[in-house]
Amino acid sequence: MNYSIVLKVLSLLLGILALAFSICAGVSLFYSSDPSEPEALKSWICMIALTLMLSASFWLPSRNAPKKLFRKEAMCIVGVGWIVASLVGAVPYILILGCGFADALFESTSGITTTGASVFSNLDSFPNSLMFWRMLSHWIGGLGVVVFFVVILSFLGAGAKTLFSNENSNASAGMETARIRTGSLRILGIYLAISTAAAVSFRLCGIGWFDSICHMFSTVSTGGFTIYQDGTARYSNHALEWMTTLFMFIGGTSFAVITAALAGKFRTVFRNTEFKTYIVILVLASAVIAFAVHQDEDISVYNWNDAIRMSAFQCVSILTTTGFCIADYQQWMPFAHAIFFVSAILGGCAGSTSGGIKIVRAVAAIKICKRNVETSLRPKLVRNISINGKTLDEDDANNIMSFIVLYASLVVAGVAAISLLERNISLTGCIASVVACMGNSGAGLNEVGPSQTYGFFCGASKCVLSMVMIMGRLEIFALLALFMPSLWTKFK
Repeated sequence: MNYSIVLKVLSLLLGILALAFSICAGVSLFYSSDPSEPEALKSWICMIALTLMLSASFWLPSRNAPKKLFRKEAMCIVGVGWIVASLVGAVPYILILGCGFADALFESTSGITTTGASVFSNLDSFPNSLMFWRMLSHWIGGLGVVVFFVVILSFLGAGAKTLFSNENSNASAGMETARIRTGSLRILGIYLAISTAAAVSFRLCGIGWFDSICHMFSTVSTGGFTIYQDGTARYSNHALEWMTTLFMFIGGTSFAVITAALAGKFRTVFRNTEFKTYIVILVLASAVIAFAVHQDEDISVYNWNDAIRMSAFQCVSILTTTGFCIADYQQWMPFAHAIFFVSAILGGCAGSTSGGIKIVRAVAAIKICKRNVETSLRPKLVRNISINGKTLDEDDANNIMSFIVLYASLVVAGVAAISLLERNISLTGCIASVVACMGNSGAGLNEVGPSQTYGFFCGASKCVLSMVMIMGRLEIFALLALFMPSLWTKFK
């Protein structure tokens, strides 16, 4: 392990966080007339100083680090980087709100991992600057902290490719590996363009600039945090809801598809197996739930327009693992709950800001299972599995199935841990909380339903769920690798 290069990269991560805290301090100055902001400003100054000191302490002993970054270092940087970002991001909550460590860690991790689950039920009392950090953490985490410093790590050269590949799921990110830095800049440019378009669109829908920017942070990143306790429903703005649905859909779409669309390669877009499946799932789920909601006698107050709008919003929100809610879907029929539960597990497209196992893995797994059933009847049959017109080799197929098995095993382990720590939670609530955190969707059922928070969990449960969120965001391997002794062998 080349520890010096790890420290050097982590120092740059801390530098990015210091910049983010500086922006929050600027927001605090802008709203200085708010009685809570003067004290908050002092905390932001302390955070900037603390983060810069930590960055310097990492940088100084590693400034002459050799420019060699191999897979072990990349795995370590990704895993440790997200843990460090979550820990440092928790400090503002402790300094400004005076909350406990477990609450602060959970909220920070939920923001950085774009999960959107919250432990706080008093959002209206937050200082604007702290709320801005809460939402900004979504935006930073949406594309991935590591991608941000891949852009500036020119000194890594070819090593940046290794770092980027560990941060992003699947090769569907669609970038030439030999030009990883250029590809990262292209993705960052697209992310900024989408973010700008979303903020302006939300402002045109009639909400203020602060609300528009904060809502944009959460929507584009498919995060799910809101600045009001009653969430997006606070606005009662149908135009805003449809616009939010559009940008959640974009956020759950692979950057490869977005890049191809912007380049006018529409044939490539519509040949993409995952994107086509993504659209089919959303259309079918929205149509079925809209019909069921409209026909349900208990909630028949919804006319067809409302039923379509609410079902489309909620289906896109859950499948993209955003977690916004404009209706208490806990009151809907169990059939809708089942669709939402499966959607939260699936997630959006690989190479997007969404969580879950990703649709491309689910499609591949179904094809693998179908092939195995056929070969069990016809042993000599040879059938290739193709995704996006390309044949999936056996190593990729094995990796996909291994990931799904490991994902399911960790969910089971998480459910066992939470059920042991929380004796008064229902089985549905226990499973939903772990699935929501592992898939980074945040929205669950029963005790963690759309109108509830995670504040009732004990401190140990919040810490467990925080680790589950990081595992889900990093797609398991980068975090589990930290516990492998072979990772920490000395670099030579």
